Amino acid sequence: MTAASSSPTSSRDFVLIVVATGHQRFEQPTPAAYWSRRKPPTIYLQPQGAGGYRTIVEQERVSKPSPVSTMQPEEIANLPGSQGDPLRALQNLPGVARVPAGLGLLILRGAAPNQSQVFFGEHPLPRAFHIPGLASIVPAGVIGGIEYVPGNFSAHYGNAVGGIVHLMPRVGRRDGVHGHVKLDLITAGARVEGPFGKGGSYLLAAQRGYLDLVWRALPEDATRGLPHINPRYHDYQFIFDHPVGRGGTVTMRLLGADDTFHFRHAFDTREPLSMQSGFNRVDLAFRQRHGRWDFLLAPAVRFDRTEFDSGNVFLRRRNDIVGLLRAEASVRPWRPLQLTLGVDTQLDRYRALVRTRDDQGDLVDTRNRGFFSNTGVYFHSQLDLGRYALVAGARVSAFTGGTNAKHVVDPRLMLRYSPHERVRIQLAAGTYSQATYRSDSVSAGVFDQWRTPGQLFPGPTIYSGDFRTVFPAAIRYLDPQLEFDPEGQVGALRATQYSANLHLDLGDRIALDATLFYRKVRADIPPAPADPDAPTARSATGGLEVMLRHDLTARLFGWIAYTWMRSSTTFTFPNRPTPTRVADDFDQRHNLVMLVGYKLPRRWSIAGRFRLVTGLPYTAIIGSITTDESWAFSPNTPVFGAPNGARMPVFHQLDLRVDRTWILPRCVVGAYLDVMNVYNRQNAEGILYSQDYARTRAAVGLPILPVLGVQVTY
Repeated sequence: MTAASSSPTSSRDFVLIVVATGHQRFEQPTPAAYWSRRKPPTIYLQPQGAGGYRTIVEQERVSKPSPVSTMQPEEIANLPGSQGDPLRALQNLPGVARVPAGLGLLILRGAAPNQSQVFFGEHPLPRAFHIPGLASIVPAGVIGGIEYVPGNFSAHYGNAVGGIVHLMPRVGRRDGVHGHVKLDLITAGARVEGPFGKGGSYLLAAQRGYLDLVWRALPEDATRGLPHINPRYHDYQFIFDHPVGRGGTVTMRLLGADDTFHFRHAFDTREPLSMQSGFNRVDLAFRQRHGRWDFLLAPAVRFDRTEFDSGNVFLRRRNDIVGLLRAEASVRPWRPLQLTLGVDTQLDRYRALVRTRDDQGDLVDTRNRGFFSNTGVYFHSQLDLGRYALVAGARVSAFTGGTNAKHVVDPRLMLRYSPHERVRIQLAAGTYSQATYRSDSVSAGVFDQWRTPGQLFPGPTIYSGDFRTVFPAAIRYLDPQLEFDPEGQVGALRATQYSANLHLDLGDRIALDATLFYRKVRADIPPAPADPDAPTARSATGGLEVMLRHDLTARLFGWIAYTWMRSSTTFTFPNRPTPTRVADDFDQRHNLVMLVGYKLPRRWSIAGRFRLVTGLPYTAIIGSITTDESWAFSPNTPVFGAPNGARMPVFHQLDLRVDRTWILPRCVVGAYLDVMNVYNRQNAEGILYSQDYARTRAAVGLPILPVLGVQVTY
């Protein structure tokens, strides 16, 4: 916009204020010489929302029984410790556990990461994070919103017994061609978008991690004695959107990711093992609104590839062609009532190769192929009668494997009552199912469980090759792992979930949410003939989530989130009359997050986050004995304590972030300094034992770590 005016106060300095719909308030001290300019200056206003797009974490108030959580773009962009990553931003919400080493895993209400699903659009992603959890597979710039449901999700979703995270893709901007470039500590990314045709748009984005380039540039002396851990990853997204007819829209998406992980122990001169995992997906989605009806038809095809190569000794490779489909029809026969009937399916045909050396040292190839699927038919109804609301649904799922099929029925129900305009009570219950296979998998071996003959449970979780450093069992999920041939028959995990939520509006911008939840899971897996003594397992998880939140205003946002939880698993062995109960790997009892952000004048902003988290369980070494069978690396043989019977020390950390934005004639430039672990707390991520296992000290995590980043949007 162009400013020009005359004023009787032209001899004095003043504050220039510009307010325009859809843009941020512009406020700038201006000298008196402003009035004497021959050519009025041009003022560029910053649009609402960082980079011109919105990232929202939300849940529908009626259909989702969990608390409503909405993050504005300024909140996500400025959260300390997440570097603008949308999925890592979720780790600040109640119900999401802190992950060992602060890396990327989604642990929702104590469920293992593989018990929850992450959707992009209408279909699930093979995984949410790049190996080993450094960044999300889908960057924030292509996401229009995030639906976070830690439990009691609707019948629209299946094949999960934990929670659901739905990344809702956005479409490109139609008001001109725009671009975005970002560079931070580990990743470089770019995006371009603009209009196409009459009413259509396109969006193209990509990012690349460059830690492998940094490692390669280091001199050999700097890396001598260190394990060779070299991750390389990239991803891309292309979204095309165009209206069709009256009330119709067609969307095409291309997305993919590729991860390569090299690992070698310190002082090992052999070739490092190599793991590769990648996928490419093509989506089509057609949406049509016709009167009271809404229709969705979304076919897709995905090409997966996984490979494990340990040099000239062992090779495994698997290629999948996965067909996906989601179709549904919704109608509102009566204004308070909405009915939805839908189907989703996933058909997976794979080919596998195993290359090994026989007794004569010759390479031998073994090839295999197979097919498995999961299909769900769901019905969802929602009746809203003012103070009262009822959401009822059911899902019929069929899981098929190579030799059998499993069928399950999962009913789900939610009730809502609003006794006051500022008070809302929600009760929910339902059953959930997930296909399980006794799959043959290979991991990188960065972490391993100590196993000794005759023990019912595995021993401590250790860093591979180091028998004196013990970690919490949950850290094994950060070890890159590839699944190959499913073995035996298909089974199902069956879960029952309950939750009760109280929502209070304490003011115009302050709200309190409290949620009680409970989940029990049992594994309905056919017995393995090769392992008749394998135990059956049942787990139970219960807890409380509380969130006191100040919504984003012109200057301030923040919240206090607290989660209390207990989670345990009971194992029943065929040859033992008494079951054994142990703490779950993700039994994180207390998790407190306090976060606040404030926008300062002159386009500065500052945010801080404090976390206080109790430690995860681990299997301790409680002593040692000397026998003729002592380990070669030590004259002492360790004695293990109870499985997951000890806990890591309490974790606490303060993170600070400072942002500065410059509005230039043709672009907006932003820079930030994100300082993690400000007071350099020596938090324990593992326990290091002495040679005789008599003394211990902490294996600490990251020290104080300043991170610089810059981004340019035009």
